[in-house]
Amino acid sequence: RPPKAIPGLEDRLRSRFEWGMLVDIIPPDLETRVAILDARCREKNFPIPLNMLQTVATMVQSNIRELEGAINKVIASHQLQNMEPSEESIRSLLSILEHTSIRSSITPQAVITAVSEFYGITQDHIVGKSREKRFAMPRQVIMFLLRKELSMSFPSIGSELGGRDHTTAMHAYSKVEKDVSNDLKLKQEIEMIKQRVYTNSAQR
Repeated sequence: RPPKAIPGLEDRLRSRFEWGMLVDIIPPDLETRVAILDARCREKNFPIPLNMLQTVATMVQSNIRELEGAINKVIASHQLQNMEPSEESIRSLLSILEHTSIRSSITPQAVITAVSEFYGITQDHIVGKSREKRFAMPRQVIMFLLRKELSMSFPSIGSELGGRDHTTAMHAYSKVEKDVSNDLKLKQEIEMIKQRVYTNSAQR
């Protein structure tokens, strides 16, 4: 924003900033992203056709650091396997990276929200003390997902769920893990919840 539009900025600093040259910082467009990728490939002496670079630039739009990280991984993967890049191989590789990137952005609150919405109960009931099955089971599912998808420690999981003891989180994880192997309905419910979590996180 221009200095005049920044609230709470001292007049002295606002005046100092306005002495300089103001530029608008915006994300690079597709053409610029492709040019950056092409330059990186030339540096690595690993030419990739422009249509494939466009695929990379289309799939990775967040920032330049992630864009360069993606092309570096594409290059390294194909060099290690001693294979020529193709549309299919690049899309396959980047879809894995995209999934990993989304997973890293998922928060405990996102999981709690998804489970509460799926089972139609309030978050207050989930973190509350009630042991009724209609509240306890979704609570256990959350604990399971926080451990399985976010790799959280059991003490951290207990803390997120109303300050519960870590042994409660351990029991919940073990119980749901066992039940999933025997209960097809529960397994399907958890998969639908995971899909909701990943979709919501990808759209943020």
